[in-house]
Amino acid sequence: MASAIKTEGLTKYYGSLLRKPVVGVEDLTLDVKMGQVYGLVGPNGSGKTTTLKLLLGLIFPTRGTMTLLGRDVRDPASRQRVGFLPDGPYFYDHLNADELLSFYGGLFGLSGAELRKRSDELLEMVGMAGPERRRRIREYSKGMIQRVGVAQALINDPDVVLLDEPTAGLDPIGAMQIREIMFRLRDRGKTVFLCSHLLGEIERICDNVTILNEGRTVRQGAVQDLVEPGEDYMVEAREVDNEGEQAIRELADSIETGDGLLQAVASDQDKAVAIARQISENGGEVVSLSRRRRTLEDIFIETIRGGRE
Repeated sequence: MASAIKTEGLTKYYGSLLRKPVVGVEDLTLDVKMGQVYGLVGPNGSGKTTTLKLLLGLIFPTRGTMTLLGRDVRDPASRQRVGFLPDGPYFYDHLNADELLSFYGGLFGLSGAELRKRSDELLEMVGMAGPERRRRIREYSKGMIQRVGVAQALINDPDVVLLDEPTAGLDPIGAMQIREIMFRLRDRGKTVFLCSHLLGEIERICDNVTILNEGRTVRQGAVQDLVEPGEDYMVEAREVDNEGEQAIRELADSIETGDGLLQAVASDQDKAVAIARQISENGGEVVSLSRRRRTLEDIFIETIRGGRE
């Protein structure tokens, strides 16, 4: 499968000859295939925004190579088929949504009926096709700005879309709509490169992920491989009284309760079976017993605390 984004040894240092250089990103190697939704995650200052700026040609690397759709990033033509939504986008606030898309469409040579048709489709897609499309952007909420920002990122029907925190400021329904757009883009063979601190969102959406810390790669791979079941076991139960809960605490490594559900974690299968037996003997109902599936958040915390691999 062809690569949409590829970097090898990508490094960016900030600073001068008189100061010790600050690492923006160091030795980053990515191979993002066409048709993937790829996630880049990490704590603040980990190099996510630096990576996007490098890919967009807004800053230049200290060393390393980058290609977009097979073209060297230093070639402006490499970005002709790329869409971009920055974190906290700012647009000319005297324009309305139609005028904004007309402006950005014109930069890509779109005009007339083709541009109007494309604008209508995109505003419908992001839920901005009503009267709000005629309102000035200065009157928009943060969520509305984010929606129209997604539309402008897609105005040129790009093959690669770079999104930095695309669901920021959106309510749950709006965030769900943006996720659906990403899936639709992937189904059409487009590539989505997503930066987000919302790990649950990354886990639901992305095929592959790279975790950065202090500019360096600390974990990389397919999401389904990273979050495969761990070594612990989870026992879930209902109707456990105080006496039964106390007995379980002596066996379990940890317990959480809420909404009438008790979740006990055991380090091995024998312990888990003993906990389930104890629950039944005390009149409780065992809902499930299974190996505990690690979340991407678990992986992230474990990786960042552990440092570079």
